[in-house]
Amino acid sequence: MFFRTNWINLLGIFTAVYIYGIIVALSQVSTFNDLGNSLMWGFLGCFIGIIVFGFYFWLAFITIMFILDLILLNMNRKYLLGKLFLEWIIVSSPFIYSDIKNNTWVFSVAVAGFLVAQWYRAKAIGRIIAWYE
Repeated sequence: MFFRTNWINLLGIFTAVYIYGIIVALSQVSTFNDLGNSLMWGFLGCFIGIIVFGFYFWLAFITIMFILDLILLNMNRKYLLGKLFLEWIIVSSPFIYSDIKNNTWVFSVAVAGFLVAQWYRAKAIGRIIAWYE
């Protein structure tokens, strides 16, 4: 039932990585005339990169989240933040390892966005539980 709140995680990760991509594109601007091209390609390139390059990330992420939601979450509010934090650690660990191994930052940004989204998701799950009580 709580896997319906995973859209919060998807939105949080997408937003964090999208903003990161735009900042990277803007950091490569050398003149004011290049700003327009960088903004256009930054917005478009980030969107395409997140969807196409991140396809395996999204597929693995959604699958793992669905399985962990079935195992960890129930109708009890007790330890909800702890369970979501454990879920965050389990899901984020391979991506953090990948960033360290490949010396990149994009997954670290996604992991940070995921952590913030988990906090918002805890609020949404709390409201669902309260509604059923």
